[in-house]
Amino acid sequence: MPHWLIKSAVQRTISFLPRSHWWNELLQRKITKSIELTEARFEQRLGDARLHLDRLFEFGAPDPRRFSVLELGTGWFPIIPIALYLCGAAEIWTIDIVSHLNPQRVRATLELFIKYAERGLLQKCIPRLLPERLAKLKEICASAVAENVDSILGALDIHALVRDAQHTGLSQEAIDLFISSSVLEYIPKGVLANMLAEFKRIARSGAVHNHFINLGDEYAHFDRSITRFNFLKYPDWQWKFLDAPFTRKSRLRISEYRELFARAGWKIVREENIDGSAQDLERIKLAPQFQKFSKEDLLVIKSWLIAKG
Repeated sequence: MPHWLIKSAVQRTISFLPRSHWWNELLQRKITKSIELTEARFEQRLGDARLHLDRLFEFGAPDPRRFSVLELGTGWFPIIPIALYLCGAAEIWTIDIVSHLNPQRVRATLELFIKYAERGLLQKCIPRLLPERLAKLKEICASAVAENVDSILGALDIHALVRDAQHTGLSQEAIDLFISSSVLEYIPKGVLANMLAEFKRIARSGAVHNHFINLGDEYAHFDRSITRFNFLKYPDWQWKFLDAPFTRKSRLRISEYRELFARAGWKIVREENIDGSAQDLERIKLAPQFQKFSKEDLLVIKSWLIAKG
């Protein structure tokens, strides 16, 4: 059985190599296959996009064809921004600390959208799809053979920014919807506090947040001998030598996210939490820093968090 410490050691070794991000991407493409654009991953992202829109129109009151979006964490394929464009977003900003996009990945994403549309599946995945937006996407895809990322996405009113989201550079009252999928858990507490304050500055009245947060130990997906609570055994000084250097998790608990949003002036209007096994939690000895949290707090391993200004 693969052991999580072996994977951790490999990732830490790669982090010391020249062009470490290139080697890490190669590992994910050739060995783990974790960044392939499969139909299952495509449909999962379309489901996220649909949910983001449902939450916006449930808790906000934007113009259905003139709302603006900020996505935190662009990732490898711009599936969610393109889906939001197809469903009426007037402008989308997607921000990441490092760019993983290239023309080939963007074009592959466009082609998969068209493939799903031709098979009659796209409308089912994103019911708010606008036919005229889909027609424009097809035109852009037909002429996007050698263009760069900015020109392809710019034609869809999508702006891929490589910068620290503590300082977006956007104007005040620019954004109706803030979204992320498995991103907040990688952001240190102080940095996230600053981001949420910056988002407050650029939010329009009635702006909505919708974020999926993975609060569990991700090594449990790789090593079935450990649970989603495994990383709660280690104090910070020890965990920093065990965690993956490219994707360090903050290990914040759900109560800490509540506090961070509240301090920045955001009101949480709904949480949809998934708990891990109470027996699994009881079997580990918590590091001192986690002993202050309630059992109910520690049990949450996944959460959809919705907030408003």
